[in-house]
Amino acid sequence: MQGGTEPLSELEAALLGGFLGGALGVASTLVASYFGPRWLEQWRADIKEERDYGPRKRLLEQMLAEPNPPIRTLKRLRHVTGPTDEECRRLLIEIGARGVVMRDGAEGWALISRWGFERPAEVDENEVDG
Repeated sequence: MQGGTEPLSELEAALLGGFLGGALGVASTLVASYFGPRWLEQWRADIKEERDYGPRKRLLEQMLAEPNPPIRTLKRLRHVTGPTDEECRRLLIEIGARGVVMRDGAEGWALISRWGFERPAEVDENEVDG
């Protein structure tokens, strides 16, 4: 035969097929056993996050998007939406808000799109709600 390569014998073809099939089986099992549960866990976490915090995020964004006042106190935002201080801060950051300090020392929040970082972080009381 010209070209220098001989066809595989039946035994060699069976061994090669068995090896490739086994390797693919192991690889697919590893992928399915690792990524499948991770994907399912992330999917469940996303559903829980939306169910528990989605309405609160939308309400916070709606409150901060109103024309006046551009800044709301954390106390007011928390009172309306119901989370703890830390949960409320997390949700505010997730919707694109930033914190400010009012002259009386109270904590206020505003959407970055309305009160960017070029604006002062300390504001007058007449620019915020109670």
